Amino acid sequence: MSLTRRQALVGALAAGVTGAGASRARAEVSGPDQLERLLAFEHRLEAAYRTALGASVIDVALGRSLLAQEREHVRGVELALRNVGRRSPQAGAPRPFPRAALRGPRAFARSALELESETEAAYVRVLATLDAPGLLQPLGSIMTAGAQHQVALRRVLGEPLLAHRH
Repeated sequence: MSLTRRQALVGALAAGVTGAGASRARAEVSGPDQLERLLAFEHRLEAAYRTALGASVIDVALGRSLLAQEREHVRGVELALRNVGRRSPQAGAPRPFPRAALRGPRAFARSALELESETEAAYVRVLATLDAPGLLQPLGSIMTAGAQHQVALRRVLGEPLLAHRH
């Protein structure tokens, strides 16, 4: 039996902070707070794709795929939080998605692309400073999936699939 991407990610997160990594992560006051920030971004993305599907401003297959992945990202970050000692995540309700983003598929794709980019930047900051080596790979995997989301959204917009960064 082969592992699914989800099973591999959950397994990596569950095992990620054992031993010395767990001790350092628990001692790192900002570690859980950093993960809470990532969780807030993931909740916003989950809500955005759910809202877009309900408003019919995203291709159904793409929207369902992105929504399912965001739900997995939420579960993954929640598991990471539990592994660093925060038993119940503190992230509240996501900020509402801008109404202007629901005017049509292009408007939604533009807003979602911006949010995915902000989320990727947050992951980069967290991964650069998080003192939980066992979480680097699974969180990096989530960040990579977010980059794939950006490619899909750029395709909707008819933009080059890879961003040009200066």
